[in-house]
Amino acid sequence: MDGVGRVGGQGAGRVMVIGDAAAFSKIGARQANEDSYAFWWAGGTFFAAVADGLGGMGGGAHASSYVVDYVKTHAVRPGVSAAELVEVVRESHRGLQALQQQNVEDRSMATTLTVMGLRGNELVAAHCGDSRLYVVGRDGLEQLTEDHSEAQRLFNEGRLTVVGLSSYPRKYILESAIGIPGEPVVQEISRGVNAGDWLVLATDGAYGMLEPGDLVDVARDSRKPGQFSTACLRLIEARGPRDNYTMVVARAGGNRLMHALKRPLRRSLAGGSASPFAW
Repeated sequence: MDGVGRVGGQGAGRVMVIGDAAAFSKIGARQANEDSYAFWWAGGTFFAAVADGLGGMGGGAHASSYVVDYVKTHAVRPGVSAAELVEVVRESHRGLQALQQQNVEDRSMATTLTVMGLRGNELVAAHCGDSRLYVVGRDGLEQLTEDHSEAQRLFNEGRLTVVGLSSYPRKYILESAIGIPGEPVVQEISRGVNAGDWLVLATDGAYGMLEPGDLVDVARDSRKPGQFSTACLRLIEARGPRDNYTMVVARAGGNRLMHALKRPLRRSLAGGSASPFAW
């Protein structure tokens, strides 16, 4: 299998594993998959990204594929800072806006985008939309990203309870995404992690089918990313996923990820739509 370009389809392997990282992206009950993902090395830094093209906006698959391609091409400096990742995400937004003018069918295309870089015990990330980045370690599960959604804003304002947040009828409405008119909100993340911590990137179709404690339980029972991602995939599939679902899993402190993998790995499948978050 080539390390670059499109891989898979419905008949592809269930989980893709390379060294200390693993990923899956599935179509679910949709007619096509509008999620995209990638993970790659630049020097001693491991990068990963996920994007979920917004269904109903037109061109979701094109949008998610474009921004993932963009960040994997431009996020290549080993010592990249969180602020620099934010700027790369903003540049992908401007590039997507330019593409919108080339095809009338793509005029409103948009996507979420979450990208992380891990070098030693230092994690940096940039985030827009409602895909998520988690760290699972000795202290349990921590969601590092905040959903850029109407429901999350109302919760932050004290107008929704935790219970109301999960059952809010407009919880799928995003207030920021790559490709929207104007400038998107981009969250900047910089923090330390411990050796052995799990880093999990997921689109809403994946985390929306899992309970908060599932990732903690899976982390406790897993030694390798392939085990972790396979366990999550089985849980999601057993619960009847309705949306596309994508996850990238890596472990801090791992050194077996193929440094020979000079070219980035990407997966993008056409179709699908964004759906509500659940945690």
